[in-house]
Amino acid sequence: MNHRLLCILALAVSALLVASPSVGQEAPRWYGIDCSHSRITVPAGLKCSTTQNYAGGENGWGGNAGGTFRGWMASGGGVFYYLVEATSLGAGLMENASMKQAIRSEMRDGSNLANFSALGNRGGADYMTFTSASGDACVGIRRYGPAQGAGYQWILFAVRCEPRGRPITDAEIDRFIGGANYRGPSASG
Repeated sequence: MNHRLLCILALAVSALLVASPSVGQEAPRWYGIDCSHSRITVPAGLKCSTTQNYAGGENGWGGNAGGTFRGWMASGGGVFYYLVEATSLGAGLMENASMKQAIRSEMRDGSNLANFSALGNRGGADYMTFTSASGDACVGIRRYGPAQGAGYQWILFAVRCEPRGRPITDAEIDRFIGGANYRGPSASG
């Protein structure tokens, strides 16, 4: 996949999280970390980042106001992962967009994405295949953590793309879904 596309995707998600914070919210600040400290299980060779715990609602993810949240990202080698977690008891995250809307809003040239499959569920995650604006074959997934508050403790979103002309096989989709996981303690400790 085009590494420039992944970098732009990571910047777009960062911008979405920081844009228009409500009164009483803290803006998430992103900083690089060693991937071994990430809450996302990722393959070797990716670049990882996280935010501080921040107060207020989770912009763009339907988090309830009053809780604390933390974001995690990893990208490189044709993949992009983004996880947001509620870090205080009672705080919860809810989806506030369809999978197709989430993919379109979080990818560069989202309005030029095409050939979306029907929403499916495999290995405990929702997924859709689609074609990027540059013709790459892609799959987007969304996995939900355990119920917490009025939503979920965490939500993980990930995209994997293969260069134009190389389709993603069902076996590759299954491996991608199987490898996209949350690791870490629950909000209750």
